[in-house]
Amino acid sequence: MRFSDEWMIPVAPGQAVDWGWAPSGGAPKAVTWHWTATADLARCDALIGGASAERQGRASAHYGIGRSFEEGIHRYVSLANRSWHAGKNQTLRWDGRPMESEDDKGARTCIGVETVNVGFARDEFPADRDWISAASVDGRRRMLVQPWTEEQVELMIAVGWEIIGRWPHLGPRDHHGHHDLCPGYKLDVAGFPFARVLRGIYQDESIPDVWSGVWTPRGRRAALRQLRYGPLPPVDVDVWTRLDDLALRRFQADQDHQPDGLWTTAVSWKVWEAQGGNISLPPDSSSHPLDDRA
Repeated sequence: MRFSDEWMIPVAPGQAVDWGWAPSGGAPKAVTWHWTATADLARCDALIGGASAERQGRASAHYGIGRSFEEGIHRYVSLANRSWHAGKNQTLRWDGRPMESEDDKGARTCIGVETVNVGFARDEFPADRDWISAASVDGRRRMLVQPWTEEQVELMIAVGWEIIGRWPHLGPRDHHGHHDLCPGYKLDVAGFPFARVLRGIYQDESIPDVWSGVWTPRGRRAALRQLRYGPLPPVDVDVWTRLDDLALRRFQADQDHQPDGLWTTAVSWKVWEAQGGNISLPPDSSSHPLDDRA
């Protein structure tokens, strides 16, 4: 895999980098995955890479991962140091718990990885039929999300190997998306192939897919129904309702989890555990909004 250090950000005043991991006990707590909302890695480089980035002193990340082997992987910040990749409007910690102090910010506790992906479909980036149907953490926004490429998945696995080579205490449950830290403010990385990436990083096919079955309101409702939380609307209603929100909050409270109505990665793991290690897809979960397009 081609790693490039051409865009490393200097650890200096006025740059979005801090020395070491002292505020979080001398080591990162987790890994935060992002999408760049750009079409290529060059644009990500221009935004956050090097000494004179457009967002100099405001934002950074440890890595930028392209969509192809040709684009490759760009290191921006050493794994020994902290990048400013998350923190603004953050309300939750890396483990899904409410933030308790400024030292819980993602920029102080988590390794940040940017993956080149335009994110959700919009006028300048119209969706194709293979785009992923997903909802925001609060369930209120439905999106079609650009898929990550096969080569990109391999690049992400290579980055993961480097991360756990430096910080071997980080396990499969220590990975989350930006939206898990800043729900309601950030949407990335809805639809992310966490199971495939983590199985590759840890060389363990037994890592469960606790994500893809609950990307949509329909899938989340089906999971809650299996756990006998309700009453809920019919499973085929693919919007998140007040009843769904109440059911999720009841589940969270029963799990000694903040009953905030946010379906984060931490909640997906809780659901998987409560189901005895199984999240079943509803029968029609593969339906796609574009299937009905004229």
